[in-house]
Amino acid sequence: MSFAIIIPAQEKNRYNELGDLAPFGNTTLLEWKIAQCKEFAELSQIYISSDSDIIKDIAQKEEVNFIKRKTGLSYKDMVFASIEGVNTNDIILVNTTSPFMKSKIYKDMYTKYQNEKLNSLISVEKKKEYFFYNKDKLNFSDNFVSREKVEPVYIDTNGCYIIKKDLALDRQNILSSNPSFFEVDSFAATEIKDVKDYKLAREMITIFFQDDLNV
Repeated sequence: MSFAIIIPAQEKNRYNELGDLAPFGNTTLLEWKIAQCKEFAELSQIYISSDSDIIKDIAQKEEVNFIKRKTGLSYKDMVFASIEGVNTNDIILVNTTSPFMKSKIYKDMYTKYQNEKLNSLISVEKKKEYFFYNKDKLNFSDNFVSREKVEPVYIDTNGCYIIKKDLALDRQNILSSNPSFFEVDSFAATEIKDVKDYKLAREMITIFFQDDLNV
């Protein structure tokens, strides 16, 4: 399988002063994500992208690749600089801030991507709720219906993106013009976006392991 997994990592961010090195279970968010990827891919297929020497040391300890990126790059520039730094047909971009995206989800996503010969696949969560934009109804009419009957809306979870390398670089986008969806449940869709999310995710670790053991 010709693919590269890219994991962006920072020492500091908006949800924790330690960034992706924040404690999670008995490890860090970064090492947690590396462990999930190791269950799916070979060590040589995993790339950590960072400007941090501390994170570089972790990548070496974990025996995965390290892409040294320039300090101060925007997220977009970092992503495409990282994609240019690997020599594979398929790019799988994952984020430490989606800690409950299991290795099985990555495997199933890549299998779908290959079997259906897709150009782009993203993890999404389906929502059957009443959605508005600028007070306009998006997925329902004036006629009252239960939420179960409204048209679903799909939300990008930011957990996993799979795309052809050339397509990503040509479009300067990790999405194709018409990306395919891989639906995940609300637990896997959990994303750490602020301090509150981080604290809640730490409380959810027990549920994660119970789910793994089918308890």
